[in-house]
Amino acid sequence: MSQLMEMLSQQIGPDQLKHLSAQVGASPEQTEQAIGLALPTLLGAVARQADNDENVSRLHKEIDQHDDETFDALPNLLGGQAAPEGAQAFLGKGGNILSGMLGGKQSKVEQGIGKASGLSGGQVGSLLSMLAPLVIGAVGKKARSGSMDLGGLAGMLQGEKKEIENQASGGLLAGLLDQDGDGDFDFSDVMKIGMSRLFGK
Repeated sequence: MSQLMEMLSQQIGPDQLKHLSAQVGASPEQTEQAIGLALPTLLGAVARQADNDENVSRLHKEIDQHDDETFDALPNLLGGQAAPEGAQAFLGKGGNILSGMLGGKQSKVEQGIGKASGLSGGQVGSLLSMLAPLVIGAVGKKARSGSMDLGGLAGMLQGEKKEIENQASGGLLAGLLDQDGDGDFDFSDVMKIGMSRLFGK
């Protein structure tokens, strides 16, 4: 598991799972499975932005607009706890952040994760919108810790992308990102993934 994926998995605990389940109107078991698919999908989508200088620049600008207090408060918000206004505003941008991550693939991702978890496309969309800022926050926190400029951020994302690709043949991320370069998600493989590993069970 990559460092960023490890960071993300540690930010989703029982409180977050309970609150997110209530927010999307699903059982904790379904929500947990959906989260296990959603986080690596979103992280993989962000990692792919390393291939485009304009996208890296946009991501760097987004990260620079927020401080570590904002990023650190996101897990509290997702757990239903109080958080600074900056974190609340950032979480409120989740829909726009998600659209920037997935673009035209968003509906396919929602349908695929829904099929694998038993949630509706709408429920998955709501969940993804709440998780997208958390993913950006993890990227931002790692970038800040290394005082990364555009080149450093691009390098980190490229490393993340390679790690995802190395795992895609049979690891946690198999089937979530296209493996043949055609831009499509192969959700026949998604059904075979053991999501329990993400939560350490």
